[in-house]
Amino acid sequence: MRAFCRWTLGAMLAISLNLPLPAGAAAGLQDQIDADSLYGHVERLSRLPRAAATESEFAAIVYVEEQLRLYGYETRLQPFAYYVYRQPTQLSLRTADWPERRWNVTALTHGPNGRAAGEIVDAGRGTAAELSRIQAEGKIVLIRRGEIPLGEKVRNAAAAKAAGAILVNDADGAWSEPLEEPLDMAVPVVLLPRTEGELLRQRLLEKGKVSAELNVSGGVTSRRTSYNLIAARKPDGANTGQTVLVTARHDSLPASPGANEGASGVAVLLETARLLADQAVDTEVRFVSLGAAFDGAQGAAAYVRSLSEAEKQQIVAAFCLNGVGSADAGELTAVTADGQRNLPADLAVQTGAVFSGTRLSEAGGEGEPIVFARAGIPAAALVAPVPVDKQREHPQDTVDRISRERLSRAAQVVLAAVGEIAGGQTPAYPAGRPAARSGR
Repeated sequence: MRAFCRWTLGAMLAISLNLPLPAGAAAGLQDQIDADSLYGHVERLSRLPRAAATESEFAAIVYVEEQLRLYGYETRLQPFAYYVYRQPTQLSLRTADWPERRWNVTALTHGPNGRAAGEIVDAGRGTAAELSRIQAEGKIVLIRRGEIPLGEKVRNAAAAKAAGAILVNDADGAWSEPLEEPLDMAVPVVLLPRTEGELLRQRLLEKGKVSAELNVSGGVTSRRTSYNLIAARKPDGANTGQTVLVTARHDSLPASPGANEGASGVAVLLETARLLADQAVDTEVRFVSLGAAFDGAQGAAAYVRSLSEAEKQQIVAAFCLNGVGSADAGELTAVTADGQRNLPADLAVQTGAVFSGTRLSEAGGEGEPIVFARAGIPAAALVAPVPVDKQREHPQDTVDRISRERLSRAAQVVLAAVGEIAGGQTPAYPAGRPAARSGR
């Protein structure tokens, strides 16, 4: 299922601290920010939509790689495969002795198509032990969420030769653990909300026997390949042994030029990399241009999977750039996955951004900071939110809507925040803790 991760945060409340930019080497670089170069990167990238796993997305990667190499960086291309799911055209559950009941079913992402008819049997949590205690062959198993992953439940149902499965949520709200890829063995599955699952289970207890038919058809899973691009400014001498990430997303929504949503963040990443290329640092600054972000932060997920636990622990801050260049935007804002301050958010605020306590998960989508936070990496999105009354449709996200001043301001904040970590004026930071005020 396609998850578009567009950080639309125009309604959120931000608290401005209006703190001055710090002095020091990184602050001095701010005078060298090239607004025309920033705008030029956006113009070049946004000539065509850059939908994930397309030739135009790869052309954007090539452009980013060429720029980084011009600045003297060695680059590494990281390919990754992922799956996307098109929802079924037909999805239904009918109970034979309760024909008037309309069940609110949803599809299991990457679940198989198929029909199943038979008696419903309660299979508890769907563990192998529970399924072995019932006669599941040829029947539809009713399984509650929890204890083991959804994929394992479906595999267990298939191993028990069940005809199909009904998975019941154990909490109110949406399901939050879709399958990431097709299963090697499975049966047709539908998902039910908690309240409806309890209703069906009660019906089963009262009647003793309930027969049903479920249908899943028209669902399509496809495999795609995209790429991350990685470059790093490594310490030449003193080394804290820590890493700071600067990330952006080089793809766009399929029908959008993605000037603000995508290209603006890449432009700031490139300008930051250019200005840090010849600077002395005591902490590795790693630049990661992420692919397939608009297919559900797939690039961020692939990048995290490539890291060892030790590498994850070395990353003390991740600054995730997107939507920082619109002429209609408000102040540059730091947002975190859980709405709480962390090191990158604190540093961004200290160097001129504002902070919003709105959680990224509440803003919609599966953003990079959420993926990083799950891996234990302190991360903050840096975004300049556009007010609701000035937001435009995706095809209108064109370069003429971009502000050189907004791009330059974002680059100033990123340079200063990264400089606070890597510039040699501060000791190693305890991972994930608030930044100490520099006093400069």
